[in-house]
Amino acid sequence: MIGMILCGHGNFASGMYSAIKLIAGEQEDFATVDFSAGMSSEELKEQLLVQIAKTENGNGVVIFTDIPGGTPFNQAVLLSTENESVKIVSGTNLPLLLESSFKRDLSLTEFVSQALKSGAEGLKTFKIKETEPIREDSFGI
Repeated sequence: MIGMILCGHGNFASGMYSAIKLIAGEQEDFATVDFSAGMSSEELKEQLLVQIAKTENGNGVVIFTDIPGGTPFNQAVLLSTENESVKIVSGTNLPLLLESSFKRDLSLTEFVSQALKSGAEGLKTFKIKETEPIREDSFGI
């Protein structure tokens, strides 16, 4: 099973995990790291290292971050350059995480590919369909 770590600014990670637990239940080998106000990038990196050690079970770990280029992303990328079994996905949304949590037996490469696809497909817009106006004669009047 691929390990999953969710990391982002503020309570992004713990908040998203709260939603995942509500919808899909408690997850194995799944960790969160919140990048709180006042935390240094070095402290964040250390927390990520601890969680990688806890969630890595021989199948790899994917760190999901909130935004590309942010401190959580940058620290995760640094760690992935030191460990080829750590991959990064950024721009994380809830549909991506939910779908990914059910596909953790894929290969690491397939898992990342599916995660990206799920994230993109999870973005939708709502548009009211225009309907034809009701004509008086349609009621038999």
